Amino acid sequence: MRVVVPVTSPFRASHSAAASSAGTAADARAVIGRHLAHWSLQRLTDDALLVVTELLSNAVRHGKPPWSVSMWLTSHEDGRRYVRLEVADAGAGIDINLIRARWRHPSCSLMDGGRGLFIVDTLASSWGNGRTSHGHTVWAELEVKPGSPGGGRAPSD
Repeated sequence: MRVVVPVTSPFRASHSAAASSAGTAADARAVIGRHLAHWSLQRLTDDALLVVTELLSNAVRHGKPPWSVSMWLTSHEDGRRYVRLEVADAGAGIDINLIRARWRHPSCSLMDGGRGLFIVDTLASSWGNGRTSHGHTVWAELEVKPGSPGGGRAPSD
């Protein structure tokens, strides 16, 4: 099962990319929060909002417009469920293996940047990226733990 929620329509930078992305990030967080509550997945709200904020901030800072945000609720064949967040942009993308190798290097300092994806790496069950015909998408999956408070129900829409 896959329920896709288009959190934002693709949007372009206006006079100020920062102002445009701030408004869109707030809108995306509101939509995500509402859908997680509707799906009884409130326990994931803080992590999901932080992850989407980091992914969208990176897309605006390093990518190219248009940007878009999507959220999926997926059920895998093994019964595990995930909330998948995706942020797409028209940029060339990033080398995730290089980023992860940098984190493992003894001289790595997150003081110079890279904290956002490190946070995503910490909170998400898995994350990655991929090229599309229109650019680049970075995704993160948050696992819905069964039996926990806010563990969720299957969506009816």
